[in-house]
Amino acid sequence: MGIRVEEIDARAASDEVLTRFAAIEHACWPELLPGEPLRSTAEAIAFYRHQPTSHTSFHWLSDGGFAGLYVHGPAAAFVNINVFPSLRRQGIASALLDRVLVRARELEVRSLHSHHSTPAGAAFAARFGFSDGQRIVRGLLDLERAVLAEPEPPDGWELRTWLRRVPDEHLAAFVTARAAMDDAPTSGDLEFPTWTATVVRASEESLALRNREMRVTVAIRAGGEIGAFTELRVSHGSTLGFTDDTGTVAAHRGHGLARAVKLESLRRLRDDHPEVTVVTTSNAEENGAMRHVNERVGFRPSAIETMVTLNLSVS
Repeated sequence: MGIRVEEIDARAASDEVLTRFAAIEHACWPELLPGEPLRSTAEAIAFYRHQPTSHTSFHWLSDGGFAGLYVHGPAAAFVNINVFPSLRRQGIASALLDRVLVRARELEVRSLHSHHSTPAGAAFAARFGFSDGQRIVRGLLDLERAVLAEPEPPDGWELRTWLRRVPDEHLAAFVTARAAMDDAPTSGDLEFPTWTATVVRASEESLALRNREMRVTVAIRAGGEIGAFTELRVSHGSTLGFTDDTGTVAAHRGHGLARAVKLESLRRLRDDHPEVTVVTTSNAEENGAMRHVNERVGFRPSAIETMVTLNLSVS
């Protein structure tokens, strides 16, 4: 008898069904995200149910495993597959990947991306033709004990933190500053669509539905120009904070703006959410400048993930 795989509409699925996703995620968490506090079942349910409308998402569930496909564009599609450790090597992951590949080809995806952080994950990716690419260094900050100096932005720059929503009057400048991420080190086959005002608002809406607070700290000067930004996210009641993108506009690099926004962001987070004990971040291994900023702040490497890519031929 073959392995049964069911496609799940996570937006409409019951809590009971999505709790099965969470249980599998929890079983895989220690090997994938060592040292990071577990995401609660409620957080996991909200994550799968409320994906941003700026990309297309699909989910599949089997007895013992699940897969997610997140399509941002033809060369920016991502697959995540998790299987209970005790049920591996029985064909569950292969059956899930088969369904993912069918859908990816239907959507004319050119490059499908994933990652592995264990020898078993590396072997699985290689078996199906994924090629290793960029290595990602995950880092952890002990927020309770971190020594966070008072930030000292260069003359003319002011640090501000916006919660949940970028103010309308600063949205255009924020989108412009976010373009600083376009030259960040990435896999050669990864082409992420440029952020727009619509994408920013879709992300904010999704986070609100997940009961997750967006915290954007920027370096801004008279006239509204934003020179650097960093974004933190934290779920209500969680002890874990997550650093999303941090970027500095090319013309303003080398002046300490990235470190200033990082310090301000973390200090504000600690004041506003004393329950948060750990903050995560991740950087491309070759991104020496940002890794140096994070290490000076107090982040320490916790795991290495390897990005992998499967090039799909579209008929």
